Amino acid sequence: MFKILNYKKIIILGLILISFLFVGHKKANADNATPTSYINTIYSVMLCGPGSSLTLCVDPVLLGSETAGKSFDLSSITAGASAGGMGSLSTVPYGTTYSFFQVILDRQFTVTAAGSDGSISNCATEANSGSGTASSGILPALAVAGGTAAAQVIKIPDDSVLTTNMSGTDVIDGSVSANDEPAGDAVDSDTPYIKFRIALATPFTLKPGRMPNVQVAFSLTDAVSFFDYNGAVAGGACSITPNAPSVSITFVE
Repeated sequence: MFKILNYKKIIILGLILISFLFVGHKKANADNATPTSYINTIYSVMLCGPGSSLTLCVDPVLLGSETAGKSFDLSSITAGASAGGMGSLSTVPYGTTYSFFQVILDRQFTVTAAGSDGSISNCATEANSGSGTASSGILPALAVAGGTAAAQVIKIPDDSVLTTNMSGTDVIDGSVSANDEPAGDAVDSDTPYIKFRIALATPFTLKPGRMPNVQVAFSLTDAVSFFDYNGAVAGGACSITPNAPSVSITFVE
């Protein structure tokens, strides 16, 4: 079983969790913010076989998978605390070298954050059951102007073009379905999950008698973006989407 131990935004997992985003969306005015809560659901984690790259996970070796997913709040992890885990290295063959890792995560995030959209200085997340507005189709979620930040579900909107280490999918086992979006293509309503690929800091080869931990270093700085979706047109102020936390993964003997 992998578990996560954090020390100043460095997590040590015996397994691998982790979520992080990105988005290429219309942002006339924008300002990044660091959330006080950042929750995402992870469905599976896997090593990518020889021939893989940041744009494609070849012959994935599934380390762990949960149909309902497992949610993690990356902001809640304190030094030495455990955030949970998923899977094990028991499926990894000895002697094969892996250079890339893939996580399949939900396109929805629950965040608590406040900041500026570039024109309104006091945007704050708000529950979609209250004054917040949920993402719908190509439209991002809308936070509110003023107030105290509260948890809000935000989403990577349809038609968002992700960086090439991410791609849309509707399966969680790492296989390629008919609805999969190739790296560089926009996500749509047929792809509720994201394949997130990460280059390992050092290639990993499992050796008999050794069971390493996995060190995941990440930062939530500027992990969400407030922006004015419509620019000068009314109705898009305090739009909000996830951004991409910085992530690196190293296997530690």
